[in-house]
Amino acid sequence: MEENLIIEVWDVFKEYIPEKNKNTAANHFVDFLTGKEVKNSVLEGLVGYDPHLDDAIESVIGEAKDDEDSEADDWSYDDDED
Repeated sequence: MEENLIIEVWDVFKEYIPEKNKNTAANHFVDFLTGKEVKNSVLEGLVGYDPHLDDAIESVIGEAKDDEDSEADDWSYDDDED
C-alpha cells in the first residue's frame, strides 16, 4: 500500500474519531497495516504527518527492532557445542 493512500484513509477516518480515542485508533490502524504486510520502511515514511500515527508507528518499529535484537541474542557462538 502506498504512503499517500494510507494518509488519505487515516485523514478520512480521523475526522470521525473523538480526540481521546485517536491514539488507540492509530495503534489499531498501524497494527492493521502491519498485518497486511506493509513494510516498516513505508511506515517510517509516514512519520511526521500526524502525531497520533507517529506514536503508533514508533511503537511498532521499536517492537520490531527489539525483536531483531532478541533474535540476535539467541545465537550461540560457542564452538564447544556438538
